[in-house]
Amino acid sequence: KGNIYSEYAGKENDFNRKIEYFTLAAANYDSMFASCKSDDIKKNLKNDCKKFSNVIDSIKVYYWAENYNIGVKALGRIDEEIIPRIKEATDSTEKEAASAELKAVADSAKGYFRLAIAVDPSKYRPYEGVALTHDRLKEFDSSVVWYRKATDLEPDSLYLIQNTAYGYIQSNDWSNAAEYFKKLSAKVPDDAGTLLNIAICFNNMRMFDSAYIYDTRAIKADSNLSAAYIDVGRYFLIKSQAYSDSIKEATQANKTAEANSYMTVRDNLLDSSSYYLGQGIKLVPENIEALEQYGVVTLVNGQYEDAAGAFKRLTELEPFKKDHWVNLGDIYIQIQKFEEAIAPLEKATELDPGDVKVWEVLRDLYSNTNNTAKANKAQAKIDELNKL
Repeated sequence: KGNIYSEYAGKENDFNRKIEYFTLAAANYDSMFASCKSDDIKKNLKNDCKKFSNVIDSIKVYYWAENYNIGVKALGRIDEEIIPRIKEATDSTEKEAASAELKAVADSAKGYFRLAIAVDPSKYRPYEGVALTHDRLKEFDSSVVWYRKATDLEPDSLYLIQNTAYGYIQSNDWSNAAEYFKKLSAKVPDDAGTLLNIAICFNNMRMFDSAYIYDTRAIKADSNLSAAYIDVGRYFLIKSQAYSDSIKEATQANKTAEANSYMTVRDNLLDSSSYYLGQGIKLVPENIEALEQYGVVTLVNGQYEDAAGAFKRLTELEPFKKDHWVNLGDIYIQIQKFEEAIAPLEKATELDPGDVKVWEVLRDLYSNTNNTAKANKAQAKIDELNKL
C-alpha cells in the first residue's frame, strides 16, 4: 500500500500533494516495520517480514535519493548559472528575469528536498538543502529554522553547527549565534576563529567583558589574530574613558587622592590599550580605524613618537583627510619639532584653505623658524578669512 502512495506521488505535479502522498507512504512503511516487531502478531504472519523489509528499504532509498538529487541539481543550477547571471546583468529587465528564475528554481529545490524529508524524515541532508536554498534567497530567518532541524538530527556535525550559528548572525540574532558558536567551541576548543566569533557576538550584544574573555582566548589559540588584539585594545580604551570621567569629577570636588587613584588605573588601561592596538596594527598595518585609535591612545599616553608614526601612516593611507595632517603637525609641535610640523600643516591648508586656526598655527611656526615672508603671507590669509 505504501508503494501505491509513492506511485501516486510520482504522477502528481503539485508539491503539496506529492508531500501528502509520500508522507502516507512513509507512514505505511513504518506501520509494517512496527507490525513485524510486535509480539501480538502471529509468528506465521511474520515469515515474510525480512523480505518485505528489504523491499521497503530499497523503495525508500530509491524515492529519497531521487528527490534529494533533483533538489541538489536545482541548488547547483542556482549557484552556477542563475546567481552569476543576476550579478552580471547589465539592465533591470535582465536582472528581473534572472531573479524570477531564481525564485522558481529555488521553490523547486525546496519542494524536492521536502519530498525527500517526507520519504525519510530521519536523514539530515534534505533539511540542510532547504536551509541552503533559503540562504540563496537571503531568507535567513527561514534558513536558520531548517539548519536547526538538520542539527537536531546530526548534533555532532561541526559544519551544521557552524552554519546554524552563521544563520543566526545573518538574522542579527547574536544571542543564539553565540550559543551555537559555543557548541562548536566545545567540540574544537582551540579554534581561534570560533572563539573570535563568540567575542564578536558578545560585542554586538554590548557584553564587552564577555567579549574580552573570548578575545584573549582567541589570542592564546592564535597569536597572529589581529582582530582579537584590536578588539582587546578597544576594550581597554573604552574602560579608560570611564576613569577619565571619574578623574574629572574627583578633581572638581578637590578629592586629590581619589583623582590620583583613578589616574593610575586609567594610565594602566591606556598602557594595555596601546599594547594590544600596537600588536594588532603590526599584523594589519593598513587598518585605518585601529591606526586612528592607536594614534589617539599613544598621544594621550605621551608616546609621541608612536603617535607620530601612526598619523604619518594615516596620511599615506588617506592623504585626502585634513585631520590626519593636522594631528601629525600637532604631535610634532608637542615634541618641539617645529620645522617638521610645518609640512603637514601646509598640506592641511591645501585641503581646507579656509581653516583660520591652522593658518594661525602655521604663522606662529613660520615666525619661530625665522621665515618672515611666509609668516606675513599666513597673516594676510588670516586677515582675508576674518573679513568673510
